[in-house]
Amino acid sequence: MRIRHLKHSCLLVETGGMRLLMDPGGFSPDAAEARDADAVLVTHKHPDHVDPEILAAVLGANERAVVIAEPEAAAEIADVVAGAPGNRVVSELRAGQREIVGDLTISAHGGHHAIIHPDIPGVGNVGFVIEAPGEPRLGVTGDSLEPLEVFHGIDVLAFAVVAPWSSIRATIDFLREVRPRLALPVHDAIVSPEGRPIFLKQTTEHAPDGTEVRDWPDDGGIVEVTGNPEATANPDAAAGA
Repeated sequence: MRIRHLKHSCLLVETGGMRLLMDPGGFSPDAAEARDADAVLVTHKHPDHVDPEILAAVLGANERAVVIAEPEAAAEIADVVAGAPGNRVVSELRAGQREIVGDLTISAHGGHHAIIHPDIPGVGNVGFVIEAPGEPRLGVTGDSLEPLEVFHGIDVLAFAVVAPWSSIRATIDFLREVRPRLALPVHDAIVSPEGRPIFLKQTTEHAPDGTEVRDWPDDGGIVEVTGNPEATANPDAAAGA
């Protein structure tokens, strides 16, 4: 499995012979350059997770890619998908449902975005779990730190390291409860480059035994995870994505 961080919450995942683009939002303009994608996944409708212009560019360059989204997000992007080449529609994936793409099983979990403030209307959010024969299991939380059972002990988990709806305390408590083997920080474009290390340092130093919090390699590198799983940084592997 190869996972490339395209800024903020956008990931380009290669596993089971497939390429998945996840959460191509407004803080992730490099997502528009992704090629040979088999699927685009969207956890929820907030613009930092799906941007209409970036999504349109992605679909224009990846005509075979299916689009799978949380139901509210699916409604939000339906016209963009319908207007793209390939005569496609969005596949809604609700919490508790799953979709098969090639040899991959993509399942949705949770259902609700973390509460930002009681006066701010809530939206839907699904965490995804990606599984393929002989590959590590990958979880993506989206905008939630709900300690879902499916995330407990998972091989790899992309988690929100900083968010306006969270705190360092909540993030550490979440990791201590779900105890992934490898935790990868996302949702980090909302803080300055100077401030980001504060959140990463505390999360790393206070993660539970058996959980490695690993930052992304410099220069657009990729994290590679074997079936064991054992993560290695491969900065040269990012070229051509």
